[in-house]
Amino acid sequence: MRTTRTRLGLAVAGGAAALTLLAGCTSPTPAPEGPVDLGDGEPGAAEDTSITVAIPFPDVTMYSMFVLGYYEEEGLTVEVITADNVTAAVASGSADIGVESTGTVIDAIRGGVEIDLVSGHYCRQNFDFAAQSDVESVEDLDGTSIVLAGTPGDPAEFQRAQVLAEEGWDLESINAEVVYPGPGSESWTEFFVNDRISLQPFYADDRAALEEHGANIVVESLRNWANDVQIAGTAWVKENPNSLVRFLRATLKATDFMTAPAPGEFPENAEEALDIYEANDFDVQELRDSDSVWILDGHLACPNLYFDADAWDTTIETQKLEPLEFDDAQLAHLFKAQELLGLDNEGPATLPYP
Repeated sequence: MRTTRTRLGLAVAGGAAALTLLAGCTSPTPAPEGPVDLGDGEPGAAEDTSITVAIPFPDVTMYSMFVLGYYEEEGLTVEVITADNVTAAVASGSADIGVESTGTVIDAIRGGVEIDLVSGHYCRQNFDFAAQSDVESVEDLDGTSIVLAGTPGDPAEFQRAQVLAEEGWDLESINAEVVYPGPGSESWTEFFVNDRISLQPFYADDRAALEEHGANIVVESLRNWANDVQIAGTAWVKENPNSLVRFLRATLKATDFMTAPAPGEFPENAEEALDIYEANDFDVQELRDSDSVWILDGHLACPNLYFDADAWDTTIETQKLEPLEFDDAQLAHLFKAQELLGLDNEGPATLPYP
């Protein structure tokens, strides 16, 4: 699940060849070795001082914490790249840390891919749906074509169907054809404005085209469900415990900066953050013109980078994944970074839809 897709130019890694890594990993998940001992007080010097972070596509707001400058305080330099398959890039060592959808990570760990889930990234998801102007109830979708995901097998399809049902749009009560126009929501919107589908999920940058077409915005909802998580290669984690703690502490500081004064409120540091983004060659003019609390996507974030077994189990339940027990030893470095900043791992508070 993604929230915004403002485009920018970054290095590209991964590619189709990386897909074979996950396809070939079917060995059982190794038994956990027990919690790592990170000691008391400050972490030691970073073992690896140059960290590559892989993201699935360029997005100025979702990944903005990586350019806010806190990593230099920890003796780290961070390079952000895009990867067609973030999990494969991290597992292969092409990247040290990655941001990936929670369901994808769960399935990869189940398949024996040697990655650790080291922290949350976004602890909430927004679910927005547009219907054609003549659609006023779920019954009006009967006999039409709809989009729930871009490609077959995307577990977000199940989450979206669940949210629709909870909001009074139970698709199981009608006969609609689910179609898959492609992974990008721009293709869904293209189908929509050409009257080829009657309903679609949408993101912030789709809204203008949908409203110009006269779309009926039928559902806007926010759920306390883990969206993306941060992962690292299992071997890299073992070799670089202090680097990981320092990386997570810097990310916690950046997330706090982005969400201040609190998630769900207009960010008090928005202009300063946008100046930093612009200095890193991001196009932020559209964001500067916004007066929405969505401007930095801070309403989706937990400043403590929350994740735990409940978030894991909720993802499995809502995405209809095969059950898998969560190994919370993976979060030892997050807990240490939280402790150093006086934070706990409390879950997300319920927010009204912005």
